[in-house]
Amino acid sequence: MHDVNLDLRPGEIYGLLGPNGAGKTTLMKALSGHLCLSQGTVRISNRDPYTDRMARRAVSYIPQDIAIFPFLTVAENLEVFGRMAGVSAQELKSEVAEIVEEAALRDYADSLCRTLSGGYQRRVNICAGLLSKPEAIVLDEPTVGIDIDARESIHGLLRTLRDGGAAILLATHDLDQAQQLSDRVGLMKNGRLVLEGAPANLIDKHFGSYQEIVVILVGPPSPADTGVLRSFGMKSTQSPLTWFGFMAPEKVDVLKMRAQFAANGLLIREIRVRAPDLNSLFLEVLGAPENGR
Repeated sequence: MHDVNLDLRPGEIYGLLGPNGAGKTTLMKALSGHLCLSQGTVRISNRDPYTDRMARRAVSYIPQDIAIFPFLTVAENLEVFGRMAGVSAQELKSEVAEIVEEAALRDYADSLCRTLSGGYQRRVNICAGLLSKPEAIVLDEPTVGIDIDARESIHGLLRTLRDGGAAILLATHDLDQAQQLSDRVGLMKNGRLVLEGAPANLIDKHFGSYQEIVVILVGPPSPADTGVLRSFGMKSTQSPLTWFGFMAPEKVDVLKMRAQFAANGLLIREIRVRAPDLNSLFLEVLGAPENGR
């Protein structure tokens, strides 16, 4: 990492975005006290989470991999993790009951975790990291590989935690998720934080009134086709069939564009015109994300 200055605020979800190798995991491990920095500092309530056990307890790092006991029930898992987190025996039952209720897991409290879907297992995994009542919650891809219903349930849980005053750092490649949930986002590239702010403000500042133009080709472009696309201000994505660019609204004329492309021998399947979003910003600033969006 290089000169990264990240401020997590209570009652806020911060979306950390960037391609693989950008430094997101390194930053999350440093914030949660799992990594000693060669330079720079991390402070949670003015304490260093790497050297101060109480500061480490104030941060819950929930990695992408699910780590629960498959042959224990949901409640048993949470009781085990609660004891490991230092929750007192007197408070453990009530704390587990509370988090089970918040995560809409009450109907599954007595179910073996191995019988649950991946989405419910991930929800249990997240809950296990919340029993210590952390001030800051650091999550790495919390909804990867789960269905839409489970995804929405986890979104609801994260909003509840934020509204309760938690500071949440969410690393994700799901840019729609980041735009829905994040109060602020940070875009990382090569270990540096290159852009930071509220999603709507960043999008408005970067694109203004411009519209995003997405061109879908019938087949992979030849070198000559690529030259034509670039001459129209279009940029490539991870898919050779998908190109994008930005244009002032008064200059957007899809029929004229299609005719111009056809005159240059380009076979176009579709031209889309849409308002720029966080996907657009990611493509423009960082290049195509890993999911090809």
